Amino acid sequence: MKLSIIIPVYNVEKYIIDCLDSIYQSKADLDQVEVLCIDDKGNDNSIELIKEYVKSNKISNLTILYHQQNKGLSEARNTGISQATGKYICFLDSDDMIEMSKLEKMVDKAIAQDLDILEGNMKEVSETKVNIQSGIEEENRDTTEILNGDKYFYMSAKNERYFPMACSRIYKSIYLKGKFFFKPGLKFEDEEFSPRVIISANRIQYYDTIFYIYRRRDDSITTNMTKNNQWVDSYLEIMNSLTEFAKTIRDKKSYGPLQERIANFALSILKNPIAYGTTDENLKEIINLVKEKKLYKIPQKSKNRLIKLQGYLMQYPKLFIRIYKKQKGMGEWK
Repeated sequence: MKLSIIIPVYNVEKYIIDCLDSIYQSKADLDQVEVLCIDDKGNDNSIELIKEYVKSNKISNLTILYHQQNKGLSEARNTGISQATGKYICFLDSDDMIEMSKLEKMVDKAIAQDLDILEGNMKEVSETKVNIQSGIEEENRDTTEILNGDKYFYMSAKNERYFPMACSRIYKSIYLKGKFFFKPGLKFEDEEFSPRVIISANRIQYYDTIFYIYRRRDDSITTNMTKNNQWVDSYLEIMNSLTEFAKTIRDKKSYGPLQERIANFALSILKNPIAYGTTDENLKEIINLVKEKKLYKIPQKSKNRLIKLQGYLMQYPKLFIRIYKKQKGMGEWK
């Protein structure tokens, strides 16, 4: 088996057929592909729709793996990793789509070059009015040489090409199994997973092809961050986890860019509610959190002068907010 496609399923009855069609209505050879749909115990008809789809299309390579209770996206992906039998693994969110002919070429390329990870490109379909910056860029980029993960992460960060979404890559199964899993209970779990799995790789490459179609919708985790502060706990946990990981790579080129990313996470805890909008009450809670946990100290340690400056301004949240709003409008701060 060449490829395992892992699809967590939770309350996506509106999108799941589009997702499956992108696989089964393609002209790709599916003889060496298995599809693992993980039932994460939603309360809609998603799983029934999958069963009907399998029956009506006489599909033999789709397996539904059942959770006994809702565990979240991380655990659903972890279940898929543990049960996958393909040489390579692809993560496909059930509200997104994939271009199978391009994915097929990626798998063959990864197998031929014995890669731990092969990264491709994505395009975005937006179905929301919320102005969230995904970082997805559809522009052409040169296919890279094969690098170790330390240099790949360093070069990606240096060239502002690092992209955290786990779905933008395929992974050798034996590379992931037993070593790399998604941290349970997190929102934005890719932010914690991707640096660890990339930096630790021996052979990784970027291949210039758009193979993944990302759907941004109103009820997604990203857009819901404007409604409450639940995302903040995940940000704090991601920062703590990556800080611990950074201690293990102090002698590597990727250490500096990873530290810079952690510092930007700290800044984003105050920037996000300003950039994307939230209530005054939510903003007040975040300001108090910044002061209480002294989050400004993290960017203050950065070697990047702009990040360091923002860290010192963050010590005075109301001033930071005023300056950030002005500078963002001028395109000075991201």
